[in-house]
Amino acid sequence: MRLVKIKRPGGAFWYDLEMVLVDEDGTWLHGPVGSRWGAPHDSGTLPVAVLLLLALDRPWVAWWVDDPTDRRLEIDVCRPPELFGSEWRYIDLELDPVRHEQDGRIEIEDWDEYEQSLRDGWMSPDDGRQARSTAEDLAWLLRSRNRPCLERGWQLLSRVAR
Repeated sequence: MRLVKIKRPGGAFWYDLEMVLVDEDGTWLHGPVGSRWGAPHDSGTLPVAVLLLLALDRPWVAWWVDDPTDRRLEIDVCRPPELFGSEWRYIDLELDPVRHEQDGRIEIEDWDEYEQSLRDGWMSPDDGRQARSTAEDLAWLLRSRNRPCLERGWQLLSRVAR
């Protein structure tokens, strides 16, 4: 299964991932170490395992990143993903709430990219308001640990990574 993340104006970034399951939380995709990825001017393989959760009606995609130096849950704020056959696509709205597992630190990354996207017209004002609101809500959820599916990702990643 392919995931395409569209960054404006940077282009399409793609990842070849494996379907894990579909449940009430959404679609879970796994990228084992060595999974292929590509970008407009580069390509390679994933150096760490990742697990993703996405749903058609939700303006974010969660990435559990099993990096031994910075294990983290990153959430891409985006327009709701779309499914075309066996390919998921979403438009990145730049802001990324992140919880670093080692020290519990929570931050919203990429404010500079967000501001540039608004300034240069790559993101509409409505998308900008939605991105900011969604990022702040998700950061609060990461702090409160009040969304079971966000906690469940690490358990599922450890199970599929075996």
